Amino acid sequence: MKRLSIIFLLVLALFAVMACSEKDNNPTDVQVHGIKLDQFINQALVADSLDSTAADTLEFRGLYAYEIVSGEDGFSPRQSSYAGYDLNWNAFKQGYLVPTDNNRTWFADPNLPGAFKIRHAKYFRMYRKIDVIPSGFPSTMVELRGLEIHTINNWDGNPEPAIKLSDLLQGIASYDSISIVCFDDYGLGKYYHPDAVNDGYYLLETERTIFPTAAIANNMKKLKKVDRILVYGPASAQTHDFDLALAETADMIFTVPEDLTGYESVVIPDYPQ
Repeated sequence: MKRLSIIFLLVLALFAVMACSEKDNNPTDVQVHGIKLDQFINQALVADSLDSTAADTLEFRGLYAYEIVSGEDGFSPRQSSYAGYDLNWNAFKQGYLVPTDNNRTWFADPNLPGAFKIRHAKYFRMYRKIDVIPSGFPSTMVELRGLEIHTINNWDGNPEPAIKLSDLLQGIASYDSISIVCFDDYGLGKYYHPDAVNDGYYLLETERTIFPTAAIANNMKKLKKVDRILVYGPASAQTHDFDLALAETADMIFTVPEDLTGYESVVIPDYPQ
């Protein structure tokens, strides 16, 4: 009986060893760690770049579109026929950098094309943008320096590059009015009719609106750090393809460092093996 017990225990031990061996060889049990992409975009540096007088705690990262660029061959999703556009902050910050997979970027969102999963990701280029949101229709992200640039006198009387507010509304057949909303929601409840919009500009360096001749209230003339434009009474969705006019010059560039010590990594669920 004692001998049978010993044999039984040996058999159990053998099965345990085999089970552990199979688990070790099963790639589905390997945990892959990634670094969330928002850690590479320093909030304080973005605030200082946009406005050197602003507090470092202000959140301006949502005012930009993000391009991911490979350090190996310079490829970015802009070059792919399956993508061809940049990401807004909400989509970008959900991504990961996977150091064990050739610094590949990874997004779990099934709606994002595979072109955004860039190997050897090295650069994150940022472009100032404004979202145009027609009531009842999808929003559009417009990169400001992808539009026609004009030079006008700013609030100090000095020439400054600017874009026309009406160019942000290209592809909207007609509308009743708009609200110009800043990063802190200032501007909600203020309405601009088409004649004022057609007179207005957005100054690209001092980050302000200006209306050279429009007869509007003073507190509506100089809105700072605009985040979005709400369009009321549009007859249709915005049909203009702004992806064909992406900005060429980045406003900021962050580089993935060689040494990733100090960045927090987390387990990426369901990462493909």
